[in-house]
Amino acid sequence: MFPIHVRTASGLEEILSRELLALGLQNVKARNRLVTGVGDLKLLYQANLWCRTAIRVLRPIENFTASDEDQFYDKVKAIDWSPWISPTGKLAIDAHVHSSFTTHSLFLAQLTKDAIVDQFREKTGERPSVDLENPDLRIAVNLFRNQVEISVDSSGESLHKRGYRKKSGEAPLQETLAAGIVLLSHWDDTTPFVDPMTGSGTFAIEAGLISRNIAPGLFRKRFGFQFWKDYDESLFNSLVDDAQKAIKKEKAPTILAFDKDPKMVTIAKENIERAGLGDLVQVEAGDFLTWDKIPSPPGTVVMNPPYDERLPVENIALFCSEIGQQLKKSYSDWTAFILMGNREASKEFGIKTEQRIPFLNGAIECELLGFRLKKDSELESSSAVQSDDEKWKNKIETFSNRLKKNLKHYSKWAQRERLTCWRIYDRDIPEFPFIIDILGRNIHFAEVPRNHDHSPLEHLRYLELMQKAAAEIIQIPFEKVFLKVRKGQKLPKTETTDLLEVRERGHKFLVNLVDYVDVGIFLEYRKIREWIEKEAQGKDFLNLFSYTGTANVCAAAGGAKSTALVDASSTYLDWAKKNMALNQLNGPQHMYYRNDVMEFLNSSKKVYDFCWVDPPVHSVNRTSGQEFDVQEDHVTLLGLVLERIKPQGKVLFTTNCQSFELKEWALKQTCDVEIKEMTHPLTPTDFERSHPFSAWLITKK
Repeated sequence: MFPIHVRTASGLEEILSRELLALGLQNVKARNRLVTGVGDLKLLYQANLWCRTAIRVLRPIENFTASDEDQFYDKVKAIDWSPWISPTGKLAIDAHVHSSFTTHSLFLAQLTKDAIVDQFREKTGERPSVDLENPDLRIAVNLFRNQVEISVDSSGESLHKRGYRKKSGEAPLQETLAAGIVLLSHWDDTTPFVDPMTGSGTFAIEAGLISRNIAPGLFRKRFGFQFWKDYDESLFNSLVDDAQKAIKKEKAPTILAFDKDPKMVTIAKENIERAGLGDLVQVEAGDFLTWDKIPSPPGTVVMNPPYDERLPVENIALFCSEIGQQLKKSYSDWTAFILMGNREASKEFGIKTEQRIPFLNGAIECELLGFRLKKDSELESSSAVQSDDEKWKNKIETFSNRLKKNLKHYSKWAQRERLTCWRIYDRDIPEFPFIIDILGRNIHFAEVPRNHDHSPLEHLRYLELMQKAAAEIIQIPFEKVFLKVRKGQKLPKTETTDLLEVRERGHKFLVNLVDYVDVGIFLEYRKIREWIEKEAQGKDFLNLFSYTGTANVCAAAGGAKSTALVDASSTYLDWAKKNMALNQLNGPQHMYYRNDVMEFLNSSKKVYDFCWVDPPVHSVNRTSGQEFDVQEDHVTLLGLVLERIKPQGKVLFTTNCQSFELKEWALKQTCDVEIKEMTHPLTPTDFERSHPFSAWLITKK
């Protein structure tokens, strides 16, 4: 058994984890664009053959620390490379660098090559050569904060290159991403699958491969591991034979692909034939906006329309509106998934979005939008839906009873505190992983993703019933319920206009219930805002990682001499200015800095009386590439903050990192301070059951 690391695209980590678990990988852990675990040679071969969402399968062979290039060179050279490549072999090196002694990946790759070549030259008088196209050994080097991981790449060429697609359009979708989206749609091949803007046919082909249980690796002519010295040819051939025998021969329900460009239809047909799916996937020329040959029964439609990034669209808003109209008109009772890279334009679909999953399509930030389609005025009345409703009757009753209990318990408290924004439910029952906030006359209903056995259609209906139950109990109209899936968020490229006004203790704040999981006000910090307001009189206040500036509103309202906020996001900075203006808190004494917090602290000269520091758990400076980790870097951060604090001044430090440990001893070595834990007194009543953050008050002596 040995460690196995499998790379994937951002957004597909959960799907890949399931694939690897099914193959038998042990100790599976999902990280950013990576799934790790432990397996053997058989599993490594199977991962390359079977994983539809994997990009590369790596075998780590060495880990070490290197603080400079000489140390790195020496440690790479010390690795025995003879088990992996012969003195006359060919090698290629892929290097990735983050926040380390060098920032140049090509330099690191060259340094790795020099160390390996010099080892062989000194031992044998011969040396491997470099071949980037067809190497005998591909090596992956990852350097992160001077921590080095050396892996051998068992895949060779990236696994997204299946081999069936010889031609493509101007903006092709990677096969791994297409497969992941099909899997996320939970299409089960008992209903039709439609790819109405098929391009080179990738969605339809990947759906066909899944339906037929065809291993995507069967199209490959070579894998990197076939050139390793320990390659077990008989084992791999037996796995290939097993994969061939596992192919389903029977014809599945309709898989339909069409495109309005006849050239793309021709390319799609060629690719589909090359994938061996000519008898399964039906390909035609036609425009989605006028197409009327809709298969039955209702199924799943998946599309990747142009969104005015790589492919221009004359009027993207009108185009999206027409897509929405066609879906509502012709695909009643279907589920639809649309990959979009234009957040603003996607609002024009005119359909309630039930699911948002962030992705990267190449360099373009995208979202996979999920919809449950029905006629505009039609109530769900099919026998299937009725049976689902009956199936979930007991669950809805259990959830409703807890919600009623919470409403009775907290509503009197909220009235006493004059609160219109508070949390009524926070995953109280694990079976119902929802976070529900009351925001004035609106409900923010967030689902925390978890594994379930619902089909996409069933799950959308289940969520709808839960939302309706919440709306009925809280006595807020259903159309005022906003559903989100808590799976990260991306700021839109354009300024949002979907802002609503809410109130807290006499202050007005703007929230966005449409675009973000985090709506613009952290309710769990309600008592912190109250504390800041009481502390503010006549003082200079600094807010770092300021978000939408709600704390600055409270400080200014409390009589602060001056306020300053720092955030790297122009969207949040503009939002903060609107919040201040909404409360008539204008003037030159209120400053707004768009900057990286570390860079601001290193360059600022002004000192302050008190400061709130609420850093992210992890972040990356987009300009410098410098990474921040709250556990590793909080002493450095707070040391810089304390340099900007007057004697007897105060710093309130908070974090929502659940495993965080404050390094008090290290902090006290940095500066003469008194530290007091403030988590309990600053946690609001409606958050006492969830423990959302930890807080410390640091007083400079």
